[in-house]
Amino acid sequence: MSKLKALTILVLLFVTNHSLGQSIEKLNGYKYVFVPTLTYGNGDIDIWSISSKLRSYFSDKGFVVFSDKTPPLNDIKGNRCLLLNCIINHTNVTVGTNEVSLTVKNCKGEVVYSNTGKAMGWSMQDDYNKATKRAFGKIDDLKYNFNPQLTPRIEYTKVETTNESEELLKKYLDSAKLNIIEGIYKSYQNDKMSYYKFAVKKKDDKFIAIIIEADNKIWSPGEVKAVFEPTSMNGFYSVKWYLGDKTSVETFGMMENEALLSIEFKEQSGEKRQNKFIKMYPTSENSKATTKKSSGTSGSGFFVSTNGLIATNAHVVEGAKNIEVNISNDIGNFNYKAKLVLIDSKNDVALIQLEDDKFNGLTSLPYGISEKADIGEKSFTIGYPLNDIMGTNYKVTDGIISAKSGIADDVRYYQISIPLQPGNSGGPLFNNQGNIIGITSAKLNSKAVGTSIENVNYAIKATYLLSLMNMIPNAIIPQPSNQLLKKELKEQVKILKNYVCLIQVTE
Repeated sequence: MSKLKALTILVLLFVTNHSLGQSIEKLNGYKYVFVPTLTYGNGDIDIWSISSKLRSYFSDKGFVVFSDKTPPLNDIKGNRCLLLNCIINHTNVTVGTNEVSLTVKNCKGEVVYSNTGKAMGWSMQDDYNKATKRAFGKIDDLKYNFNPQLTPRIEYTKVETTNESEELLKKYLDSAKLNIIEGIYKSYQNDKMSYYKFAVKKKDDKFIAIIIEADNKIWSPGEVKAVFEPTSMNGFYSVKWYLGDKTSVETFGMMENEALLSIEFKEQSGEKRQNKFIKMYPTSENSKATTKKSSGTSGSGFFVSTNGLIATNAHVVEGAKNIEVNISNDIGNFNYKAKLVLIDSKNDVALIQLEDDKFNGLTSLPYGISEKADIGEKSFTIGYPLNDIMGTNYKVTDGIISAKSGIADDVRYYQISIPLQPGNSGGPLFNNQGNIIGITSAKLNSKAVGTSIENVNYAIKATYLLSLMNMIPNAIIPQPSNQLLKKELKEQVKILKNYVCLIQVTE
């Protein structure tokens, strides 16, 4: 080997390009370092041990090191500026110089260290070992000693502040007539959300979440964590949620039941996750939640069995002490007493049973229940909207299936162009064959979304009705029928109206 070639190799083996002008002492303002695991396109994980060696180097200096599988500490949730994030890149050559570059950024995205290490030796593994060490470079010379005075500061967005204490909030919750969302909640503990205890109370036509406790230093008691705006769908809210760093996102939330609030968040990857909050106060013994009205309300329903089993929406009958069913057919008008049999509040489906000696049963049903429906398919409903204004006679409206999902792509619902009004809730959604494909449940109004909306309405899919019916022992599910297939809409309505009823709820 010539002297010139040997000298060239020797120089390449020890080249390290340190970035100039970097104050390594500033690294004393950080306690934690996140070092990602290098993953290759073929599925191999950190085959040259670059990630693991960097973790070892940072750990030896005294930093607390995070890997992909290490959950964040509460300390970081309180101040994310204590954490450094590493970005690693490297070459992959079989002959020649291999490089490893290390870039370290802080909470503001500022580069606090950047360096590239190079090596050319007898093997790629040897190259990467040396290049990784050289990329670590000047940090190796740092006499690490954490100094919080050097930690960067972030100016957080100012949020609305109230003078509400937990004591005052409890007094309000004990004395007011509450909506189902009002109460004091605690968050489920998970790796992606801090612990929060907050109270939700009504303010004007919305609801605000007021911080009582938080496990980080960013949030203080009395600050507004979220604003909930009711939609046309019972228990479903448009939410302005302030994240851990007080930046806000627009999302949706829903009461899964009287004690569990669920709010949807999107990851950077695009995946959705649901964060859960448990209502701790008022307890079930002294709860006064009254969103489900039990006085003076009405809705629609329809027979799902010949022995008097009727389907409707949960919000029509939930909390009712007395249920009356009015049936109008070719013979006359009949009123019957009914009782609640099963209810699925989350999916807004309920089954009630006529329990009146005057009811002698039906001979048969002219329709069945179908889980199949396509976008663009014609459909219609029969119901009793605004019966106190429009009268107690049934009303027919028709349209199409506009989408096979509801608000925020909720797969439980069909979006329909059929006009709906209060009182249509619980009515049957028929397809053009006269079979049941859903239960009409809600409309989207302009106030809920802040813009003009026409004929955006929703029906819960028949799948959720079938799930509830299958809970009844020996239940006979009406199968789809061709009985009305070739009849025009007006002929179908003449028959089907006899099986749709007005439901009135009183105390």
